[in-house]
Parts: sequence; C-alpha cells; structure tokens
Amino acid sequence: MQLLINDQQAITGYVTTGSVDQGIEYTGTIPDGFETNFKPSFYLLQDSVIVANPNYVAPIEPTPDSGPTAEQESLTAMAQQMAVQQQHIASLEQALTALAEGGTK
Repeated sequence: MQLLINDQQAITGYVTTGSVDQGIEYTGTIPDGFETNFKPSFYLLQDSVIVANPNYVAPIEPTPDSGPTAEQESLTAMAQQMAVQQQHIASLEQALTALAEGGTK
C-alpha cells in the first residue's frame, strides 16, 4: 500500500495496488475499517503507524447560493425592459387609433 500524506502527517489518499506520485510505501498494520471509513485527513501516519486523527473535523460542504445567477438576473432585466417597451407600444397604438378616429370624423 502507498499513502499520500501532507506536512501534518495526515493521510490524504492511498492506493492498494500500483503506485502514486509522491506515495510512501506502507507495510504495517492497517486499522480495522480503514478503507470503509477513509476520508482525507481522517487518519494520521505517526511513528510509521496509521492512527485515527483525534483532531479530525469533517469539512463543511459549501451550500449553493440560493440567489439568482448573473445570467438569471440579466434575463430578468431584459424581460422587464421588454414589458416596458410593450406597454409603450400599446400606448402609442392607442394614441394612433385615437388620432385616426378623430381624423375621420
């Protein structure tokens, strides 16, 4: 087995077959549940032994921003501009109709 460790000796990855760039060969005892429970930094390599990291904190998953995207904001602004233009066109059509009816009387 080869382990990838960071400068705090936390195990960030491993391979059981083959090799990995900058991997450290490990032939010692593997703790029960190592592969099942593995998460980056969940285990440490201390004195050539794999141990659970007592300071492990699960990373916080970033929550997606619930606000509109820039594209959605642009589309909303364009839709609002179109609505204003349509109102203006309707107003002009009414004025033209009134002028046409007034001119024929």
